[in-house]
Amino acid sequence: MSAVPQRSARRPVRDGDTGRYRQILDAACRLIAERGYHAVRVSDVAEACGTSAATIHYHFPGRDGLLTEALRHSVQQAFDRQVAELHRIEDAHQRLLRLVELQLPTPGALQREWSIWLQVWNETALRPELRVLHTDSYARYHETVARTIAEGQAQGVFTDADPEELAVSLTALIDGLGIQVLTGRPGRSVERMRRILYDFVQREIVRS
Repeated sequence: MSAVPQRSARRPVRDGDTGRYRQILDAACRLIAERGYHAVRVSDVAEACGTSAATIHYHFPGRDGLLTEALRHSVQQAFDRQVAELHRIEDAHQRLLRLVELQLPTPGALQREWSIWLQVWNETALRPELRVLHTDSYARYHETVARTIAEGQAQGVFTDADPEELAVSLTALIDGLGIQVLTGRPGRSVERMRRILYDFVQREIVRS
């Protein structure tokens, strides 16, 4: 598994400040998901936390450092939560279907995560310093999918096709459909996205 994406420049967190630091990042993530990366100000995050801008600046000297760390925090939290859930499922077929479910932009937390991930893509295209965050995070996601497929092959439930190639195809399909659903393309819905992905898994990955 790839290393955790590198943290942006910030002040060291003292033991007593951990709760406030986490609160700041959680608030910044919510605001980025709701308003967009470039619309969020330090004062907005301070207001959401019920604190002052000076407190925010104590932990993060600048706005870009705060919001970049919030992007990293969101991606890390989503990945850790999903991996913890997937590791409890021993049957590779059921694990892969659950992984698909966790990628659907359903209203609530998953939709907010999708909103942030779209902005990670956008910011990465414009800011080379974010490419480590994107590359490492995506590598871990791809590895999770490929490893699940390989384990399904070992269990005899998946075809013998290259698991790396299958992972590329499945993740590309997830990304493309997720963007269409989140941006409101007519005829695209979470339900249709689920059906298309399940059909792909059954047709291309599951052993007939």
